[in-house]
Amino acid sequence: MRRSNGIFAGTALVAVIATPSATWAQDADPAAPDEIVVTAQKREQRLIDVPSAVTAVSGDALTQRNLTRIEQFAAFTPGISFSEGLAGPQLTVRGLNASGQGATTAILVDDVPLTSSSSYQQSTTPNFDTYDLERIEVLRGPQGTLYGASALGGLVKYVTKAPNLSRVEGSAQLELNHVDDGETGGSVRAALNLPVIQDSVAIRISGLYERLPGYIDNPLGNKRNVNRGERYGVRGALLWQATPDFSVRLSGIWQRDDRDAPVSIDVVGAALTPAAPPAHATSIANGGELQRNLRLGEPINRKSQVYSATLSYDAGFASITSITSLAKMNFQRRKVLTHYNAAPGVTFGDVLGGAYGQPVDIRSNDFTTVRRINQEIRLASAPDSGPIDYLVGLFYTHEKSSITQFFDVTSVTTPPEILTLPVPGGGLFVPARYREVAGFAQLTWHVLPTVEVTGGARYSRNRQRSQTTRFAGFVSQSFVDVTDPASKTKEGKVTWSGAISWHPAERVTLYARVATGYRPGGPNLVPAAPPPGYRTSYGADTTVNYELGAKGELFDRRLSFDISVFTVDWTNIQIPTSVVDPDTGVPNNFTDNGGKARSRGVEYALRLAASRQLSFFVNGAYTDTNLRAAVPSIGGLRGDRLPYVPTFTNTAGFDYRVPLGGNATMFVGADWTYVGSRNSDFVVGGLAAPQTGHQRLPSYSTVNLQGGVELGQHRLDLYVTNVGNARGLYYYLSGDGAGGTGNAIVQQPRTFGVRFSSNF
Repeated sequence: MRRSNGIFAGTALVAVIATPSATWAQDADPAAPDEIVVTAQKREQRLIDVPSAVTAVSGDALTQRNLTRIEQFAAFTPGISFSEGLAGPQLTVRGLNASGQGATTAILVDDVPLTSSSSYQQSTTPNFDTYDLERIEVLRGPQGTLYGASALGGLVKYVTKAPNLSRVEGSAQLELNHVDDGETGGSVRAALNLPVIQDSVAIRISGLYERLPGYIDNPLGNKRNVNRGERYGVRGALLWQATPDFSVRLSGIWQRDDRDAPVSIDVVGAALTPAAPPAHATSIANGGELQRNLRLGEPINRKSQVYSATLSYDAGFASITSITSLAKMNFQRRKVLTHYNAAPGVTFGDVLGGAYGQPVDIRSNDFTTVRRINQEIRLASAPDSGPIDYLVGLFYTHEKSSITQFFDVTSVTTPPEILTLPVPGGGLFVPARYREVAGFAQLTWHVLPTVEVTGGARYSRNRQRSQTTRFAGFVSQSFVDVTDPASKTKEGKVTWSGAISWHPAERVTLYARVATGYRPGGPNLVPAAPPPGYRTSYGADTTVNYELGAKGELFDRRLSFDISVFTVDWTNIQIPTSVVDPDTGVPNNFTDNGGKARSRGVEYALRLAASRQLSFFVNGAYTDTNLRAAVPSIGGLRGDRLPYVPTFTNTAGFDYRVPLGGNATMFVGADWTYVGSRNSDFVVGGLAAPQTGHQRLPSYSTVNLQGGVELGQHRLDLYVTNVGNARGLYYYLSGDGAGGTGNAIVQQPRTFGVRFSSNF
């Protein structure tokens, strides 16, 4: 791999520099894309000038290709893989995933960090609607210097549109769609920009309502399309340009996502033989029908709120920016545990049915909350003010979070009755607190007109506290409520980065970059009497990223390219671990540090404007990511691939536009996405556990088609997604299904849709 990476990088760089017929025009050809400006380094730069791997998808592209959710635009971003557990979406950048709970990819809205710094809160990852966005930026590789904690592998930034101070503008969109063997859904979206005081004060507001069609049946519960849902929200901003040098921007987002059940189905699984799963373990059960057989429902509710105030002042020699923000995320779900393995072939329903003297169902009621206050202030030198650009800043965050779980044991009658004898189900309550203070700085030295050297560092210090209350019942193994001792930790961490870039031509950048990232450590739940081997806290894990890249535009901007070769070393990995109490025989789960991994690969994105009407694009990644040392506690062996990371992914497509006369244009487009085989999560306890760990998931391909007509500011789209009705799996568990089946999250079946949009 080391040799092939070097050959690939060298070939790419030589091709860029030595192409004899290449010309770099100052003015873009009409067939070329608009200039993309990003804020990846917390200052505005042309995308092609940023000395790191950054993908930017414009708001127009998101709308035109109907990319409204994370899982959709992930396919158009090299180096990012999508998986979805029962609690929600998870993004993995450059293969950094090892089955732990804490996120390795940071999520931001503008400059507001949303990702929780607690390992218990991964389920709160928001999935914002993309309508009326300016763009989405994906930064690949660790971003610890400027963005701090949890940007271990990279980050995703939603960039919202600022209000326009000078004109009234708006848009609206109506959509209807139908899923094969499922329901009809639809959506309404709209946006309005309104200057209140010309060139001084303006507001922008957008809203959406979406009916999410169901397509999974529950014959056991005598219900169809049980995964139907709704999504609705509003986004607003007010901009006050008080003086030419000073502005205030107030922003807010409120979004709610409700589903009657997760997008999970029964698969063949390996509940009876987890140590020796059958060859067709990942095949869909029930004759290939999308079904989830349960007597109880599993509704999911997610609410996200983000509020911020950004003050910007241009002092001439530098700009001063202050961002104050509040992010609140709430997540609720019910999870049926009846069919989950207590031992190979023995479910929790079997075990508790004997204790309660009748057939029973078991379900958990989970409530997760995060409330995060952030404050950042930074000073950035004015553009072109000298040979050295600087950026310095301070950051503070105070996060309060909680997890509440109540377990019910119910009869299998209709309606079900909650059973409390001999004991209730029990539960737990885990409040946590996280405080962090950080300082950061980055300098860019313009050594020559075509050469720049960038370096920066960040020091972060955090304090954490958590404490668990266990409510009486079978879960806590107690007849009374018990509050465990508090657990406290404090930790300091330094991250740094350095890059050198060369511009051999006006619109070409070659760069080399080294950067580090980290994910905070923290306290574990502390039982009153910890068993031997139990750790009450765990440390930070860290990454070091080595990267070579080439990006630019050739032939009057008709050909654009972005190629990067990388190696990421991941050490002190946070991993789920379990020890059994020798006195009670009860397993105690906690997070520990152990093992190391390496991810190496190539990422690429190419676009060719063959003519004014026809363009082609392709992007993808080869990612070789594996453990470099065995981790027995999760059944991981040296050389094992990390979970849910395909070795190869690729998306290719075209767009073709035909003028019809006047202001009418017909368009067609298609894209094909290939996702290679992946492995499911490692499992605490390895192959001796009640579940199969590290199950190989088959590759899949998806084809999408679209076409329509534009009439000035109006547009009519017809589209078909997942034309071949592929059954790609985003998640797999070898048990948890009725009748000894497994459980999986499946991609949405073939969907037909029509969408009308209008701008004014």
